[in-house]
Amino acid sequence: MMKKSLVAGLLALLLAVPAFAAGRSHAPPDPLAPNLTGPQRLQALVDRVRYEQNQLKTLEARFTQQQENSMLAAPEESKGTFSYRAPDKVRWEYTSPNAITVVIRGDEMTTWYRDLKRAETLKVGRYSSQVFKYLGASGSLQTLLEYFTVRLKLPEKKGDPYRLELDPKYARIAKRLKSMTLWIDDQTFFPERLKYVQASGDTVEYQFSDMKRNTPIPDDRFVLKLPPGVSNRVLSLGGQEGGSKSTP
Repeated sequence: MMKKSLVAGLLALLLAVPAFAAGRSHAPPDPLAPNLTGPQRLQALVDRVRYEQNQLKTLEARFTQQQENSMLAAPEESKGTFSYRAPDKVRWEYTSPNAITVVIRGDEMTTWYRDLKRAETLKVGRYSSQVFKYLGASGSLQTLLEYFTVRLKLPEKKGDPYRLELDPKYARIAKRLKSMTLWIDDQTFFPERLKYVQASGDTVEYQFSDMKRNTPIPDDRFVLKLPPGVSNRVLSLGGQEGGSKSTP
């Protein structure tokens, strides 16, 4: 269950880190420009998100995760912090109710379950480019439009977010994901809230706050030093165990 919530969190990266487009617009697109058709307005929003993402080198934020599923007696709330440095370094720090750290560096992802004194390292190997495209380090909001139908709700007043409601186009996606809703800040054009509804009806929702863009992040933020006594199981992308080791 915790792994599912972590995966949902990583999916948020698809919208929270830059797209690295080949070129940049000289002027940022305006989704509220007059005389745009519905499809043109949606494309302008996508282009504006891409424009802002292309300026991004680092990102820090606080997040709150709300999770509801059949395994929980009541909705569960988790909190923590998120850090990103272009092009492929990420850290999710869950602080409550369970202390869990997830660090991604290039083609390797390590999850440290602090209270259990164990960790898992996923070796992505030759699949790294596909995985990071999926997670967002080389993906973009444009990618979602290829796999989902989108309904766009514009801000009614300044300060209201853009709201995107996405439904999967293909059965292979619908088997796992029923719908997704994304709220985009009308000033920064960064996602401030995301909600995933799985095919089972389980939901995971993220809200981001206190975003800091392009501020220096220490190098050791993305170095995970496991303390003595923590076992670390190494897995390949296919789930095969590649060995384990304990920190002396």
